[in-house]
Amino acid sequence: MTDAAHWNDRYSHPNYLYGYKPNDFLKSQAKLLRPGSRVLCLGDGEGRNAVFLASRGHDVVSLDFSEVAQAKARALASDRGVAVDTWLVDLADWVEQPGPDQPWDAVVSISVHLAPELRRRVAAVATEQTRPGGMLLLEAFTPAQLSLGSGGPSDPERLMTRRDVEQDWQGWRLDVRLDERRVFEGMAHQGLASVVQALGHRHG
Repeated sequence: MTDAAHWNDRYSHPNYLYGYKPNDFLKSQAKLLRPGSRVLCLGDGEGRNAVFLASRGHDVVSLDFSEVAQAKARALASDRGVAVDTWLVDLADWVEQPGPDQPWDAVVSISVHLAPELRRRVAAVATEQTRPGGMLLLEAFTPAQLSLGSGGPSDPERLMTRRDVEQDWQGWRLDVRLDERRVFEGMAHQGLASVVQALGHRHG
């Protein structure tokens, strides 16, 4: 079950499910963003990644379908003294909505594990909404994650391969890598993990 009610229940724990610190891959690559970037964080949950980017001076939208998570994202932003714009919307609905007034300078997709058809649609819409030269920063668990037990979906269809990333994100110059790394992200991601990571630049 992956609906908003399920995630509201998971995020209702007083601690932050995935911790307060940004994803390691995002943190290591954020220096590549141009100053003051307009950034869309997809499926951003409790806001750790959006708040980190806002603390670096970016104009950030944190998109998620869990109102409980978004309340925690706003609380974390307030605690860190930054502003983050939260959009409460299911990605299945977001893909049908009109695009933003201004294009995105960057799209961040960290552990956004969707059914394949919606995943491809989200990638296509995010691509349409990103300016030429804009950046993509993506990390997701691979099918090998199932044997590691350190977090992520139990449905193999929601895990991602290198080929998935390359096929989903058409219109980008991509650097896609597979990695095994130790994750320490709150209560939900702990231990050795198998991930696919991608940096992308939107074609003009």
